[in-house]
Amino acid sequence: MTIEELKDYFDVASLPEEIQITVDMHIFDMPKFLQANIAALERWNKELEKCPSYHRLINLKKALENQ
Repeated sequence: MTIEELKDYFDVASLPEEIQITVDMHIFDMPKFLQANIAALERWNKELEKCPSYHRLINLKKALENQ
């Protein structure tokens, strides 16, 4: 999944204010989480799949789809 595809997904997805994704990952401020992680992805110069923010966003997408 590309950065643009992720951005498009989160632009139209129904987002809760907060969500527990894993035992150690609880998002309390969804807009700030998305802004920070998308910005980190856009600055990433290596393979996208090696970016921690990419994995955070993919985990969020999976959690939203499984609600």
